[in-house]
Amino acid sequence: MNPVDILDSLRAYPFLAHYSLALYSQSEGVIARNVSSGQLCGYSGATASCGKSCTLPLDDALREALARGLPVISRCPLGLLGFAIRLPEPAMSHRCLLAWGVRTSSINLFYLESMNRAASIEPFTILDRLGALPVVELESVRETAEKVHRILPSHLSSNLHNHVLETTVSRLNSVVGISTQLDRGKTLDEVLSLLSESFGVLFNCQQIAVAISGNEGDAFSIKGTWGLPADLGETSRVLLHRLIAEHPGERSMQLIPETGEIFKTLDAKSATLLPLMAGSELLGCILLPDLELQPRDALLAEILTGRAASRLLQLKNEATHYAGSSLPARLLAMTGVMLEADSAEDLYRRILTTAAGFLGASSGSLMLLDDTGYSLRIVSSLALNDQLSKSLNIKLGEGIAGRVAASGTPIVVNDIETDSRVATTNRPRYRTKSFISTPFKKGDRLIGVLNLADKAGNDIFTENDLQLLSLLLCQASLVLERAESRKETELMQNLSAVDPGTNLYNRSFLDRRVAEEVNRSQRQNLQFTTVLVELDHFNLYSSLAGAASAAAAIKKTVAAITRSARQMDVICSFGGETFCLILPGTPKKEATVVAERISKACGRMKVAGADALPSGRLSASIGLATYPEDGDSEAALMDAAKRALYRAKADGRDCIVLYDAVADSAVDPVQVLTA
Repeated sequence: MNPVDILDSLRAYPFLAHYSLALYSQSEGVIARNVSSGQLCGYSGATASCGKSCTLPLDDALREALARGLPVISRCPLGLLGFAIRLPEPAMSHRCLLAWGVRTSSINLFYLESMNRAASIEPFTILDRLGALPVVELESVRETAEKVHRILPSHLSSNLHNHVLETTVSRLNSVVGISTQLDRGKTLDEVLSLLSESFGVLFNCQQIAVAISGNEGDAFSIKGTWGLPADLGETSRVLLHRLIAEHPGERSMQLIPETGEIFKTLDAKSATLLPLMAGSELLGCILLPDLELQPRDALLAEILTGRAASRLLQLKNEATHYAGSSLPARLLAMTGVMLEADSAEDLYRRILTTAAGFLGASSGSLMLLDDTGYSLRIVSSLALNDQLSKSLNIKLGEGIAGRVAASGTPIVVNDIETDSRVATTNRPRYRTKSFISTPFKKGDRLIGVLNLADKAGNDIFTENDLQLLSLLLCQASLVLERAESRKETELMQNLSAVDPGTNLYNRSFLDRRVAEEVNRSQRQNLQFTTVLVELDHFNLYSSLAGAASAAAAIKKTVAAITRSARQMDVICSFGGETFCLILPGTPKKEATVVAERISKACGRMKVAGADALPSGRLSASIGLATYPEDGDSEAALMDAAKRALYRAKADGRDCIVLYDAVADSAVDPVQVLTA
C-alpha cells in the first residue's frame, strides 16, 4: 500500500483534521508525512525549535507503540500532545502512524523558562507558535487514538482503495475544470490567482508565492498569493535558470533545500519549485514554502502549471501584438475586452486593468461617485489592500482624487514630493513618485476618477499618456452606457413578466418558460413536471371574508408555496387563486414529494374566516403532469396538468392527483368547474 494514500485517506476523517500525520518505518525512518499548518514539534529524533534540551517524548511513544501494538499517547512538558499507533496489518507491523501538532489549554511557562536558561532558545518564538496550535485536551487525544486504532484494520483493506480511487477521480475532474478556466483567463493576475487558489484547495497548501518576469530586464518579482505578504521582493532570471539547469531531468518540479537565495524576506527551510515553462521560455514559477508534493499530486500540479504557462504566453503575445499595432486597432481590441464583461463589477475591473495595461501601470484605482454625488468610492483597484479599498470614501475636494473630481481637470505628476500642486511624501505602497489622475465622464457628466501609478521601468507619466487615457475612457464611457441601457431593458422585461398582485411570474412568462423547458428536455432526454395548485372554495371564501382577507390569503399561499418549493423550481401565477410550478429535470415521483409539502403548507395556513368554509380551513387541490409521458408539447402538457387538477376537484378537493389518461376520460371538466 502506498504510504501517502494511507495518510491522505486518514486526513479525510474530521477528528484528525487538526493533527500532523506521518508514517514511520523502523528501517527507513519517516516514509510519508501529511503536515498541518500547526506543525511545531519534529519527529523521529528531530525537533523544530526546542533544541537539544528536548526529551523527545514523541520518539518514546513511537518505540513503545512498535513494541506493544497499542496506542501510546505522547505529551511533552510544554503541553504538546500526540500519539503513535503500530499498523495492524502483519506485513506492515514494522510501521507506525504518528499524529501530533495539538496542545493542551495550559502552557508550562516555567518549563519554557528553564529551557531558555539551559539551551538559550527563543521562548517568545516558541510561545507564539504554541499559541497558534489547536487546543485539544488530553482525554480527547486518548479518544481519538482509540478511534483510529479501531478503524485502522478495516481502513487498510478495501476502504483505502475505494478512497484513493474516489479522491483521484475527483481531483482529475477538478483539474480538467480548472484547466478550462485557466484557458479563459483574461489577465496575468486572473490566471495566477486561479492557479494559486487551485493549489491551496487541491493540495492543502498553506503558503504560495509566485515569481513572475517583468516586461524587461533580469528581475523576477515575487508575490505572495496564498497565506503570504503580497510583496516578497525579487529574484533573478539567472538564478531560476540555474536552479532548473541543476536538475535537467526534473524541469517540471524540484525541491529546493535552501531558499535564502530566493526568499530574502521569508523564513522557509525548503520550497517546492514548479517552473512556468512555455516551450523553452521561462515565464515564472510557483513556489510552495515548506511543502513537498507527493508524486501523484506533483503530476496534477504539473498539468495545471503547464496549462497556466500556455495561457500566460498567449497573453504576453497578445500584449506584444497590441503594442505593435496601430492606435485605432489597439483601442478597438481593448473596447472588445470591456464589452465581454458579464457584470458591473467585472466591467469596472476591465476598465481599470485595460487602462493600466495601456499605459504600463501596475497599480491604480477606479473611483465612482456614490448616490449622494459628494463622495468617491473605489469600485476596482490594482495592488491595493481590498479591505482598505472597500472602506475608503473620499469627499469631493479632499485629497488628490477629490480635487480632480471637483475641478474636472486631470493631473499628471512626475514627482509627488516636488510638484507644487501636491507636494506630499510618497506613500510606501507606491514604487515610483509619478502618477496620473483623470476624471471619468459619461458625456458631460462626471461619474468618477481613474488613478494610475507605478509605470513600468520606473518611468514617469506624460501628457501623451493622458491623451491616450482620455481616448480609452471615451470608449469605456460608451461601453458603460451600453451596459446600463441593457440593464434597464432587462429590468423592463422582468417587470413585464411579473404579476403585480402576487409578485410571481405571470401567465405569459409561464407559457414561454414551459416551451423552453420542453425544448431543453427534448434535446437532453430529460423529464420535467408541471404542478397546478388551486385554493379550494376560494370564491366562497372571498364572498364570506371580504376582498381584503382574500388578498391576504393569496399572499400567505404564495409564501407557503415558495417555502415548500426547491430553489431550482419556477413559480408562476396561473390566474386568480391558481398557481403553476415548473420542476426542471424532475420525474413524477420526485415531484409528488414537492406537491405534498405544498399541500401540507397550505393546509396549515392561519387564515381569518376560513372556519366558515365546508372543510373548516382553506385547503388546496393539486394536479401534476410530466413531460413527455403526459404530453410532448407545451399545450398537451398544460392540458394534462389542468385535467389532473379537475380530477382532484372531482375527488373531493384537498388532494393531489397525478395525470392518468385512462382515469381522465371519466371526468367532465365543465361539471367540475361549475361544482
